[in-house]
Amino acid sequence: MTDLKVAMLTYSTRARGGVAHALKLAERLRGLGVDLTLYALARDDDPVARAGFYREVAAPFRILDYEWDPDMVTRLESMIKAYSDSLPRDTDIYHAQDCVGATALMRMKEDGHITAPVFRTIHHVDDFAEPRLFEFEKRAVENAEHRFVVSQYWKTALKRDYGFDSIVTYNGLDREDFADLPTRRSKTPNILFVGGLEARKGLEHLVLAMTGVVRELPNARLTAVGKTGFRGNDEQGWFRVLANRAGVDASVDLNESVSQGALMQMYADCDLVVLPSRNEGWGLSLMEAMACAKPVVATKVGGIPELVRDGVEGVLVESGDVKGLSDAIVRLLRDPGERARMGAAGQQRVAQFSWDRTALTVLDAYRSAL
Repeated sequence: MTDLKVAMLTYSTRARGGVAHALKLAERLRGLGVDLTLYALARDDDPVARAGFYREVAAPFRILDYEWDPDMVTRLESMIKAYSDSLPRDTDIYHAQDCVGATALMRMKEDGHITAPVFRTIHHVDDFAEPRLFEFEKRAVENAEHRFVVSQYWKTALKRDYGFDSIVTYNGLDREDFADLPTRRSKTPNILFVGGLEARKGLEHLVLAMTGVVRELPNARLTAVGKTGFRGNDEQGWFRVLANRAGVDASVDLNESVSQGALMQMYADCDLVVLPSRNEGWGLSLMEAMACAKPVVATKVGGIPELVRDGVEGVLVESGDVKGLSDAIVRLLRDPGERARMGAAGQQRVAQFSWDRTALTVLDAYRSAL
């Protein structure tokens, strides 16, 4: 047991990779006796987000409202202000899971409002098309006092590109969360994508790859659960137009967000999960797919090759290789034996990653900082 008091910050209550990481880590640290409270942001005009996290959480939390603005910089400042106006000043450790929280803590420390050590988990560093957002993220990385990363790839990249050391805290997985999948309902070949709609996820490559898939397997379907990216644009409409122009709109189902129960049904219904990222920290949806004994098709970027071994748990292709994606999907859809073999290997693989081990690593780092 410990009397350590921790504030952990995550920018959303929605089902995103960094948020899922924050919730699981917070729950494990609470189990180790840490007095931890989660702080998350929600748009003041979004009653669903303001009501709480996308799932029940075994840790106390506070949802802080901010005023949404179409201008990105104004919106960022509103989010930062929501944190700085509401965060406690007497916490032993502050731990941000993203660049917004990290920036808020940095400014609070510079202004003398807090003195405790500040940690940052860097899930990935985006090469944003928007230069202002890239500079914002870069400053947040540079100004962190203590850094965690979620893969060896990003540990190396952070040292190479920024000169900073970091500690690897892999994402874990609780297999019991996926132990009781519902009965499959889909009668047709089904491909699943779960991720954000931001450019780094590469969903457009998968939509275009569906042209080759349906040419070979006309009844194949793509089910995509794509959450709107940070910039808040109507990106789902863009993907609908793309699917229509590619002639596959009848074979593509786009969902902005679904309940956890609905997501479990989608995992049960799919034959494989595809993540066509340009840039990826780790790939939580791949871990979830593997826990459900589903083979995966993904790109050779970021931390993905540390998790998925090409030809063992799935197939890895080059980022942007639309034909490679299409060929890999068709190959697996036509070979149930290969899918079963890769699915079984995936279940064994994810058993090697533990939230308990990650929480102990984080707690050791907290204590060292103090």
